[in-house]
Amino acid sequence: MINTRGSEMTERDKASPPSGFLVRQGSKGWMVYDRQRRGPAMVGTSLAVNLTKEQAEHIERTLMDEREGGIIPN
Repeated sequence: MINTRGSEMTERDKASPPSGFLVRQGSKGWMVYDRQRRGPAMVGTSLAVNLTKEQAEHIERTLMDEREGGIIPN
């Protein structure tokens, strides 16, 4: 099978679905986009927007761990 890059698909390409969250640059800093909600991720009652890139990456990892039922790192 050929992937969108025109090369042979590896097991990793076949097995890993896209992440439910995406860190992207917003108009005033960085945000965590929730593909399921089709908008900014919710952290408690707040939207994950206007963050530093490091904050957004940390929130993304935390949310992924929560969604997968894993342990949340410190």
